[in-house]
Amino acid sequence: MDTKKYLIAVIVVFVVYSGVAYPIHQVLLRSDYESLEAVREFAEFTKRVPLLYLANLIFSLAFCYIYIQGYEPNKHWLRQGVRYGLVVATLLAPMALIGYVALPIPLLLALKLIVLNYVHLVITALVAAGVYQTPPLPLPA
Repeated sequence: MDTKKYLIAVIVVFVVYSGVAYPIHQVLLRSDYESLEAVREFAEFTKRVPLLYLANLIFSLAFCYIYIQGYEPNKHWLRQGVRYGLVVATLLAPMALIGYVALPIPLLLALKLIVLNYVHLVITALVAAGVYQTPPLPLPA
Protein backbone atom coordinates (compact mmCIF):
# COMPACT_ATOMS: atom_id res chain seq x y z
CA MET A 1 0.00 0.00 0.00
CA ASP A 2 1.24 3.46 -0.91
CA THR A 3 0.93 5.07 2.53
CA LYS A 4 1.51 8.61 1.29
CA LYS A 5 -1.20 8.33 -1.37
CA TYR A 6 -3.53 6.68 1.15
CA LEU A 7 -3.10 9.51 3.67
CA ILE A 8 -3.62 12.14 0.97
CA ALA A 9 -6.80 10.35 -0.10
CA VAL A 10 -8.00 10.20 3.52
CA ILE A 11 -7.49 13.94 4.00
CA VAL A 12 -9.18 14.87 0.71
CA VAL A 13 -12.06 12.45 1.31
CA PHE A 14 -12.52 13.81 4.84
CA VAL A 15 -12.75 17.39 3.54
CA VAL A 16 -15.08 16.53 0.66
CA TYR A 17 -17.28 14.16 2.69
CA SER A 18 -17.65 16.76 5.45
CA GLY A 19 -18.14 19.57 2.95
CA VAL A 20 -20.82 17.81 0.91
CA ALA A 21 -22.67 16.88 4.09
CA TYR A 22 -23.30 20.55 4.87
CA PRO A 23 -25.57 21.43 1.91
CA ILE A 24 -27.32 18.08 2.22
CA HIS A 25 -28.15 18.34 5.90
CA GLN A 26 -28.15 22.09 6.54
CA VAL A 27 -29.83 23.21 3.30
CA LEU A 28 -31.73 20.42 1.55
CA LEU A 29 -32.96 18.59 4.66
CA ARG A 30 -33.08 21.48 7.12
CA SER A 31 -36.85 21.90 7.03
CA ASP A 32 -37.32 18.12 7.37
CA TYR A 33 -35.12 18.10 10.47
CA GLU A 34 -36.78 21.19 11.96
CA SER A 35 -40.15 19.46 11.83
CA LEU A 36 -38.85 16.61 14.02
CA GLU A 37 -39.25 16.70 17.77
CA ALA A 38 -36.16 14.62 18.48
CA VAL A 39 -33.54 16.95 16.99
CA ARG A 40 -30.99 18.76 19.15
CA GLU A 41 -31.09 22.51 19.49
CA PHE A 42 -28.37 24.26 17.49
CA ALA A 43 -26.30 25.11 20.58
CA GLU A 44 -26.37 21.49 21.75
CA PHE A 45 -25.51 20.27 18.26
CA THR A 46 -22.60 22.71 18.01
CA LYS A 47 -21.06 21.37 21.23
CA ARG A 48 -20.93 17.92 19.65
CA VAL A 49 -19.50 18.90 16.27
CA PRO A 50 -15.99 17.63 17.18
CA LEU A 51 -17.51 14.15 17.54
CA LEU A 52 -19.09 14.56 14.12
CA TYR A 53 -15.69 15.33 12.62
CA LEU A 54 -14.13 12.41 14.47
CA ALA A 55 -16.79 10.14 12.98
CA ASN A 56 -16.10 11.62 9.52
CA LEU A 57 -12.37 10.98 9.98
CA ILE A 58 -12.94 7.36 10.99
CA PHE A 59 -15.27 6.98 8.00
CA SER A 60 -12.63 8.48 5.69
CA LEU A 61 -9.91 6.14 6.98
CA ALA A 62 -12.08 3.06 6.43
CA PHE A 63 -13.60 4.31 3.15
CA CYS A 64 -10.17 4.87 1.58
CA TYR A 65 -8.72 1.66 2.97
CA ILE A 66 -11.56 -0.42 1.52
CA TYR A 67 -11.30 1.44 -1.79
CA ILE A 68 -7.62 0.66 -2.24
CA GLN A 69 -8.19 -3.02 -1.42
CA GLY A 70 -10.37 -3.29 -4.53
CA TYR A 71 -8.48 -0.75 -6.63
CA GLU A 72 -7.77 -1.98 -10.17
CA PRO A 73 -4.97 0.05 -11.79
CA ASN A 74 -5.88 -1.10 -15.30
CA LYS A 75 -9.46 0.21 -15.08
CA HIS A 76 -10.51 3.83 -15.45
CA TRP A 77 -10.78 5.70 -12.17
CA LEU A 78 -14.17 7.29 -13.01
CA ARG A 79 -15.83 3.92 -13.41
CA GLN A 80 -14.15 2.57 -10.31
CA GLY A 81 -15.25 5.61 -8.31
CA VAL A 82 -18.87 5.42 -9.42
CA ARG A 83 -18.99 1.66 -8.82
CA TYR A 84 -17.46 2.01 -5.36
CA GLY A 85 -19.78 4.86 -4.38
CA LEU A 86 -22.84 2.89 -5.48
CA VAL A 87 -21.72 -0.22 -3.59
CA VAL A 88 -21.02 1.67 -0.35
CA ALA A 89 -24.29 3.63 -0.63
CA THR A 90 -26.18 0.38 -1.17
CA LEU A 91 -24.46 -1.08 1.87
CA LEU A 92 -25.49 1.93 3.99
CA ALA A 93 -28.99 2.51 2.54
CA PRO A 94 -30.70 0.15 5.00
CA MET A 95 -29.55 2.40 7.88
CA ALA A 96 -32.12 5.03 6.86
CA LEU A 97 -34.85 2.40 6.83
CA ILE A 98 -33.71 1.14 10.22
CA GLY A 99 -33.86 4.75 11.39
CA TYR A 100 -37.42 5.01 10.08
CA VAL A 101 -38.39 1.87 12.01
CA ALA A 102 -36.59 2.77 15.25
CA LEU A 103 -36.89 6.57 15.39
CA PRO A 104 -39.78 8.97 14.94
CA ILE A 105 -38.83 10.11 11.44
CA PRO A 106 -41.19 10.22 8.46
CA LEU A 107 -40.76 7.69 5.66
CA LEU A 108 -40.24 10.53 3.18
CA LEU A 109 -37.23 11.75 5.17
CA ALA A 110 -35.77 8.23 5.23
CA LEU A 111 -36.18 8.02 1.45
CA LYS A 112 -34.59 11.44 0.96
CA LEU A 113 -31.68 10.32 3.15
CA ILE A 114 -31.20 7.22 1.01
CA VAL A 115 -31.20 9.15 -2.28
CA LEU A 116 -28.96 11.93 -0.99
CA ASN A 117 -26.62 9.37 0.56
CA TYR A 118 -26.15 7.83 -2.88
CA VAL A 119 -25.20 11.24 -4.30
CA HIS A 120 -22.95 12.00 -1.32
CA LEU A 121 -21.10 8.69 -1.49
CA VAL A 122 -20.66 8.65 -5.27
CA ILE A 123 -19.12 12.14 -5.09
CA THR A 124 -16.88 11.02 -2.23
CA ALA A 125 -15.86 7.84 -4.04
CA LEU A 126 -15.02 9.78 -7.20
CA VAL A 127 -12.70 11.95 -5.11
CA ALA A 128 -11.01 8.90 -3.60
CA ALA A 129 -10.65 7.31 -7.03
CA GLY A 130 -9.29 10.53 -8.49
CA VAL A 131 -6.65 10.85 -5.80
CA TYR A 132 -5.67 7.19 -5.93
CA GLN A 133 -5.52 6.84 -9.70
CA THR A 134 -2.35 5.91 -11.49
CA PRO A 135 -1.63 7.88 -14.65
CA PRO A 136 -5.06 8.56 -16.14
CA LEU A 137 -6.41 6.03 -18.61
CA PRO A 138 -8.76 7.04 -21.40
CA LEU A 139 -12.34 5.83 -21.13
CA PRO A 140 -12.85 2.86 -23.45
CA ALA A 141 -15.35 3.37 -26.24
